[in-house]
Amino acid sequence: MSSLDAIAVITVKLFAIIDPFSVLPYLLAVYEEAIKEGSDKKVSWNFIVNKITIAIIILLIIFSVLGRPLLDFLGISPQALEIAGGILLVYLGVDTMGGFQQLRFIRKLEEAIITPIATPLLVGPGTMTALITLSVSYSPLILIISSLIVSFLVYLSLLTGPFIVKALGETGTVAAGRFTAIIIAAFGVQLILQGISQLKFA
Repeated sequence: MSSLDAIAVITVKLFAIIDPFSVLPYLLAVYEEAIKEGSDKKVSWNFIVNKITIAIIILLIIFSVLGRPLLDFLGISPQALEIAGGILLVYLGVDTMGGFQQLRFIRKLEEAIITPIATPLLVGPGTMTALITLSVSYSPLILIISSLIVSFLVYLSLLTGPFIVKALGETGTVAAGRFTAIIIAAFGVQLILQGISQLKFA
């Protein structure tokens, strides 16, 4: 697989795992409620999107660079991580089907932009596990480039969020998120099978 093909595949996988479409209807609802109450009048939608994107870029680059060294430091085999990460991603895919109920308990939007919105709702355990797992097979440079592309796509998705929700409706937007949840679960199953196939039994 060429570097360009690898970047394309990694980008699709990471974008599916981050899944900005699933969080859009809930994030918009919380934003509109905060504006209505007047507690966050100075917080614009662009400000929220920019801050979330910066947090996502930092998190993705950190795990792109430290993924393999962290694996070696902990003494965890790539096969074990693939199986554990695969199980986690399958669970994440199933859990994503239920939506992001955590956002309903946010009191002050500006304080929640980094946590829980940027992490763990967008860049959560599934994304981090995927990056660490991918670091076994790909160089940090390829992962960083893929992460930057993904961050840009997430930025565009969130920035145009109000228009996407208006065009598709809340039901259509949630449905798009559900579709990516299937991709997340499929990626998890693939990791499990890949890890099992590489195990050496005595």
